[in-house]
Amino acid sequence: MSIVEPLMCVWPKDAPDTVEKISLRFEKGDCVAINGRELSPLECMYEANAIGGRNGIGLRNALENRIIG
Repeated sequence: MSIVEPLMCVWPKDAPDTVEKISLRFEKGDCVAINGRELSPLECMYEANAIGGRNGIGLRNALENRIIG
């Protein structure tokens, strides 16, 4: 059992065992397309986060200890 359940990604052990290739297109330094799909830079960020999340990228352990009162 895990201590927490990730909200925006999966644990690396639960990620697919296959490689997911992506292509990015940039214009004047801004990402404007992912996998051939035209998107705004903000939409590209959301799509990149979704791709990374389903592949277990960016997950790190964090521990917080807080005493209130």
